[in-house]
Amino acid sequence: MELATVSGMSSLPALSEASRLCESTAQVMQAIAYRDYREPKIADIDEYDRQHGSGAMPDPLLSAHRLTRFYLVGAGDFVYSLGQLLGLQQPMVTSPAVLARSAAEYASRCAYLSSDDDSAEVRISKMFNLFREGFNDLGVNKPDADPQMVKLAEGINAWRSAQSFPKTSLPNYTNLVHQLAPSIGRREYQRLSGVTHANAITLTGAVISAQQDNAQNVDDGWRYALFASHCGIMSAGMVGVLRGVDITPVLSCRAAYEHYEIEYNRYLWDLSVERGFTPDEPRP
Repeated sequence: MELATVSGMSSLPALSEASRLCESTAQVMQAIAYRDYREPKIADIDEYDRQHGSGAMPDPLLSAHRLTRFYLVGAGDFVYSLGQLLGLQQPMVTSPAVLARSAAEYASRCAYLSSDDDSAEVRISKMFNLFREGFNDLGVNKPDADPQMVKLAEGINAWRSAQSFPKTSLPNYTNLVHQLAPSIGRREYQRLSGVTHANAITLTGAVISAQQDNAQNVDDGWRYALFASHCGIMSAGMVGVLRGVDITPVLSCRAAYEHYEIEYNRYLWDLSVERGFTPDEPRP
């Protein structure tokens, strides 16, 4: 195994391995995304939509499943691109952080729609929440809004008002990412906010640290890769279960992730000791 050495302590694997983890994870995400749609307890999605669809929303259940696909494909694109950047001879400093955060956002939205415990009606209600948020972000309530977009939003709102589907909430990004990855989601998502939103302090620290210490580049790269891969793996697993397909490839990615997670946590443990602080938990 090629190693990025840090004097006096354990070493992290080279970023080329993080790149391969991202690439293999993204490929599995893509494959799962394009498996056939399946709705538990609904024998025929088309027949369901003929009964419940109308006007601006002729195929509500199919649209909900399509949206899970679109989010998973998008998340996989980000994970793959992250891996490509980590594989460069001189890895980027800021772009991987932005890609990791975006991957988590897309994956968390995918997971929000993909629980196999949800009824078809709950899934559609959640889809409507995402559409409503999307229309609001596009400014359909503003005076200069696109007339066609306003008409579409009004049509979908009218369709929703005519339905008796249960109301559901839409957590913010931070909470959705936390639900997807409870052990690291909230911490890592918020940690990446500074780089993503051009915080001067965070940006200055990240660039200077990377310039002065190649080990910091490796540390950051692995953190981004593990966070994005974890979110991607978890969302792909949920979609696979919802589709009723073999998730063995997802489990293989998860095993690889867990292997590297132990390596990374061991490195952090040793780094703490080297800096004069022994963690309470045993060494991984």
